[in-house]
Amino acid sequence: MASKVDFRRASFEFLSIVVAVVLAMALTEWRQDALNNRLAEKSLENIIAEIKDNREDLLLDSAKITKDLIFMRGWISAFEEKGEKGEFSLNFDYSFLNRAALDVAINNQSMTFIDFDINMELAEIYNTQEFYSTKALDVFDAMSDLTTSTHHTESPEFLANVKGFQFQLGLVMGSINAYLKETQDFLKEHDLESK
Repeated sequence: MASKVDFRRASFEFLSIVVAVVLAMALTEWRQDALNNRLAEKSLENIIAEIKDNREDLLLDSAKITKDLIFMRGWISAFEEKGEKGEFSLNFDYSFLNRAALDVAINNQSMTFIDFDINMELAEIYNTQEFYSTKALDVFDAMSDLTTSTHHTESPEFLANVKGFQFQLGLVMGSINAYLKETQDFLKEHDLESK
């Protein structure tokens, strides 16, 4: 004799299994989203701390560079007027800016879970940081030109090297000012510690 299939019971069991699987998948996705958001928040906190550290370094550098630019302006004027130049000396200081927090956030893919506008602002900040690093290295090249001609400080070649150095240092100072402005605006809007 054939057994009778209870379709209502089978349908109920089937629906129960489907609902359980869907709930389990939804809970897993919710849990993963929560973990991703926490990772993104922590990554953003680390990036903000890194930006603050880089700002402190550049604030110190900018004070020294400002003194160097003022000194060179006066020295060039004195040289061109054939007046008393005095000894030529500079205090240029180059800070290696950190980007480890950004690299970690990129590697662990948490940048994907950070707001798009914040990502764009961070990209601009780190591009300015890269420009600063590139221009600072150019300053070292200009410094080497100065050191090779320092024994001829009365020559027009030395004056040209000083002007080249002044130009490169001006670019570095401009990039520092841009970085300080960008990061000040960013930190004012997104600093998690102050909220």
